Amino acid sequence: MKSGKSWWMPVLLGVLLMAILVGAAGARPNERAQAASGTRQLIVSAADFYPINNTYAFYNYGSSLTSSANMSYVNFTAPVQFPAAYYVTVEKVQLFAYDNNTTGQIKMWLYRTKPSVGTLLAMAYIDTGWTFADPVNNPRTWTDTSISPNVKNPANGTYLWVQFSDNTNLDLYGVRIFYHTGR
Repeated sequence: MKSGKSWWMPVLLGVLLMAILVGAAGARPNERAQAASGTRQLIVSAADFYPINNTYAFYNYGSSLTSSANMSYVNFTAPVQFPAAYYVTVEKVQLFAYDNNTTGQIKMWLYRTKPSVGTLLAMAYIDTGWTFADPVNNPRTWTDTSISPNVKNPANGTYLWVQFSDNTNLDLYGVRIFYHTGR
């Protein structure tokens, strides 16, 4: 009587095994999840930047970065860590800054490096220019959409380079990078 009641167990295990095998064979490992396929944003705040030269002629309050070098150049850098371990395509870069100085400017580059051969390429460039007093549009957003090359692969590193050319009325708040995973 015992063997008559459990005849369905091997059949059930067989059906489950077939379902698992058919499901695994039909899976597509390169298919991205729907939520991961859209544009993402990465913010690099002022607190992430550190000085390259003249390590005393600046103030970093965390929310803003300000140079205190009089009529000279101060350079800063910040690493860019994309949360994806595979290809990333950069779509747009925005610089958030206050530039109310007609003799100074803020320049920003997004660089892609290739550590295996020691090379780098500029992917994006923004220059605040020689702006004038504009209390309505200051602080402002400067945007670069002409990203080239725009793809970062797992063998590349990325970082931001910022240069202040004067010390008065120039503040950097941060950089926003729009990107999507894949090529």
